[in-house]
Amino acid sequence: MQFTTTVPATIDLAIIGAGPHALTLTTHLLQKRQRIRGKFLVFDPSGRWMSQWEHQFKALEIPHLRSPTVYHPHPNPFALRKFAQSRPDELFPPYDLPGTQLFEDFCQDIIRVRQLQEQVIPLAVKSIEPLRDHLRLRFCLCLQDGQEVIARRVVLATSSAQIQIPDWVNQIQTAYPQDRLCHSQTIDLRKLQLMGKRVLIVGGGLTSGHLAVGAISRGAEVHLIDSASVIRKIIRC
Repeated sequence: MQFTTTVPATIDLAIIGAGPHALTLTTHLLQKRQRIRGKFLVFDPSGRWMSQWEHQFKALEIPHLRSPTVYHPHPNPFALRKFAQSRPDELFPPYDLPGTQLFEDFCQDIIRVRQLQEQVIPLAVKSIEPLRDHLRLRFCLCLQDGQEVIARRVVLATSSAQIQIPDWVNQIQTAYPQDRLCHSQTIDLRKLQLMGKRVLIVGGGLTSGHLAVGAISRGAEVHLIDSASVIRKIIRC
């Protein structure tokens, strides 16, 4: 049996996405304007705060954040440091970078204290249409179950959900196993057996680094190459 989540017909603010950016916006808004509580909604298909963030960090086995303890969703910049007083081993040197589990627990504590557990609506926003009514610009949000919500303001707090595949992939002429050419968003290191395997990672960003470290720890031979080099190689061929 499927249950429908009923949402108000009109709201003041719609926040699309329930990750760290949405949580930061929400806590700061409530800090400055308590009366906004009950006038905004957060939309995320998972129905949970930090769901995608938690999955990606665990799938890539990222041990800690890359930002110091003052960067977090709480309005008080020293709140995470205070939260970590009983867990000093989860602050990684040399800059006291918060461990992944520590940061996750800290965010969940914020959600509990601010009573935001029920704030996330488990529905995706399929489209947004601007409406002009009596010189007021508002937005009509069409949800995945067909409901519509009118919002005065909309904030997109989403990550790059659409997987970007480079054009050169379509230039590969020969057949290849589809599970051997993967995008980083579809990889879960915890489920891979890589001992003795050769892995090529295309990209030079932080995600590539995390994938390389994780694959090497599983006994893989890892090669890193940036996408520009791949494109140049194809052109030369």
